[in-house]
Amino acid sequence: MKTKINIFYALAFAPLPLIAYSSYTSGASILGALIPIYGFLLLFIKKDTLSSFPGADKVQRYIGLVAILVGFVTFYLVTAVFSSFAWYGAWTSLYSFYTVGLLLIFFTVPALKESFSAVFLIVAGGSSFYIGEWLEFYMESLVPFFVQIMAFVLLVLSIPATVQNPNSIMLDTPRGQVPVAFEAGCIGFESFLVFCVIVVVTMMEERASIKTKLLWSVGGLLGTFIINIIRVSLISVVIYYFGYERWGEIHSWIGYALFLLWLGFFFMLFSAREAIRNKTRAFFSKSLVLRLVWL
Repeated sequence: MKTKINIFYALAFAPLPLIAYSSYTSGASILGALIPIYGFLLLFIKKDTLSSFPGADKVQRYIGLVAILVGFVTFYLVTAVFSSFAWYGAWTSLYSFYTVGLLLIFFTVPALKESFSAVFLIVAGGSSFYIGEWLEFYMESLVPFFVQIMAFVLLVLSIPATVQNPNSIMLDTPRGQVPVAFEAGCIGFESFLVFCVIVVVTMMEERASIKTKLLWSVGGLLGTFIINIIRVSLISVVIYYFGYERWGEIHSWIGYALFLLWLGFFFMLFSAREAIRNKTRAFFSKSLVLRLVWL
């Protein structure tokens, strides 16, 4: 059983380096590689549970092989028809079929139910990019509001900025005025969608109350919006001090770096929420006692 589960995880991990490399070389979003990796981590967390399932019979193994072959066929058809634009979703589609196929080959059908959250994450995360692209068209009307927020934030940072028109800001730099244009993608809908998918899957696995899940989910979405504000502010600061010559160097990676750091920080806080709650209560209780003693 130990050998079987190790082979399963070795095969489940095998495509991930290729997915990450292809996502990088094709210029696709790094989130295309993040989602399958996160799905694998969810599967790995369930290692002890999956180890308890008996092995599949011969018929089910053949079905699993068919599922893997369907994944490869779908991958090549999608990339052939839609070219490089489809790389983001093609890899996640392949990995979802591949994962289901491996589960059918190695374990009985109930293992699919146990692994549903990981497979759901991979499928939903793979489609988030296209949903984000579709939403951007309809969210253009929100750009002027985002521009107003960014103008205020930059003024707080002591960066002279004025709203030039509904969709752009004029920076009064030491080298003259520099316009900064905004579009719907600047609002960060892609990171919102990916965060929503990951949070939904994570909350499905948690046994916390509905109130706790909702409060943390709303707080996480608010934090994601703040992280996007920080991202755009950093890009604007680079443009202010160095001009457009250097902004491309930060624009291509800063959003991913901040989003990944925020994900790690959020889930670290969420996992330690009970300890944080107890420390907070102890602090306020101690403060109340000191206040009563003082009085």
